[in-house]
Amino acid sequence: MTIQKKSLINSLNTTKKAIVASSANAANPSLNAPVATRVQSRVQSRVQSRVQSRVQSRVQSRVQSRVKGNA
Repeated sequence: MTIQKKSLINSLNTTKKAIVASSANAANPSLNAPVATRVQSRVQSRVQSRVQSRVQSRVQSRVQSRVKGNA
C-alpha cells in the first residue's frame, strides 16, 4: 500500500470518528463522545437538585423572617 493510500484511509477514519463524536445524543452519548458530553447529564441533574434545595431553604427563611417581622 502506498503512503498516499494510507494517508487517505487515516484521514477518512479520523473524519468518521469526528462525525460519530459530534452526532452523539446528549441523553445517550457514545463512548467516542467527549468526556464533557458523557458527564454533562449527570452533573446537570446533581447541580439542579442542589440549587433547588438551597433556593427553597433561603426562600422559606426569608418568608418566615418577614412574617415574624410583620406580626
